[in-house]
Amino acid sequence: MARHCILLTNDDGIEAAGLHALIRALHARGFPLMVLAPAQEQSASGMRLTLHQDLKVTRRDDLLDGLDLDPGGPPVELVSIDASPCDAIILALEELEQLFSEGMVPALCVSGLNHGPNVSIDVLHSGTLGAARQAAVYGLPAISTSLGTFDHDDYSQAAEASLKVIEAAVGYLPATPANRLRPHGIRGPDQRDGRSSMGALRMAFQRGDVLLNVNCAGEWDGTYQTTRLGARWYRGAIDMSSVELGEHSCRIGAKEIVLEEVEGGDADALAAGSTSITTLATWPQTHPLATSDALLQAARESDLEGLPRWLSA
Repeated sequence: MARHCILLTNDDGIEAAGLHALIRALHARGFPLMVLAPAQEQSASGMRLTLHQDLKVTRRDDLLDGLDLDPGGPPVELVSIDASPCDAIILALEELEQLFSEGMVPALCVSGLNHGPNVSIDVLHSGTLGAARQAAVYGLPAISTSLGTFDHDDYSQAAEASLKVIEAAVGYLPATPANRLRPHGIRGPDQRDGRSSMGALRMAFQRGDVLLNVNCAGEWDGTYQTTRLGARWYRGAIDMSSVELGEHSCRIGAKEIVLEEVEGGDADALAAGSTSITTLATWPQTHPLATSDALLQAARESDLEGLPRWLSA
């Protein structure tokens, strides 16, 4: 039986090791893959768009030989764009038929594997998370996934942890998403509509009104935790120096990262050696499609393995 097609992107660039690790892992599980990623690193680009410029789009099937994939496996098509992760998602979903082979329609977007954590306030700046949210805005179910350390670049455990979540998601997602490009705008099934909270969360994920943010500890202990956003603070973010009289240069990058303990926080789970899985609202508060506080609270319920109960129920 054919598996769901997955759209992959990232913010580290199409040649990044984390993306390649995810391609190998998903391909080995039989998933057809559509890859559209930035040509160069775009870390901390958030949901930035590149407006009113000609953007170079390039097929990158030259990378396939280096990926060492099973030649008898499902199709893998790679395209790069000289722009941001959100630009890549918009291009992929707006011009699907021009870029990819006939019949390649994504059921899910996965953004990653990022090098470094995307927890707490990182989600406001992350290009990895921004791309996943952009896909969700377009009505496509989406997952952002990261290796939660800069101490090494061995993505094997993070790929394993990500696969667990991805497999759980595609277990109930339709092969062709009904809400891609949001043909009905804000009209459509209500998140609740008589469903249980678990059913409402599944519907919200299918419609792109919530998304998942996954972070795997650098030294993963094999456990999962369903989490909320934690509290990490970046102290001493500016390194200032004088160039000449009246002129200065500065560099942004925290001298110290302070973790403030939060019960059930994603940063806390990461520090404890777990993989954190956080359900995030796609839309800001007061938007007509905003997810209710009650539903987001229900999203924190976990099963016996530590995965969100709505995902595994």
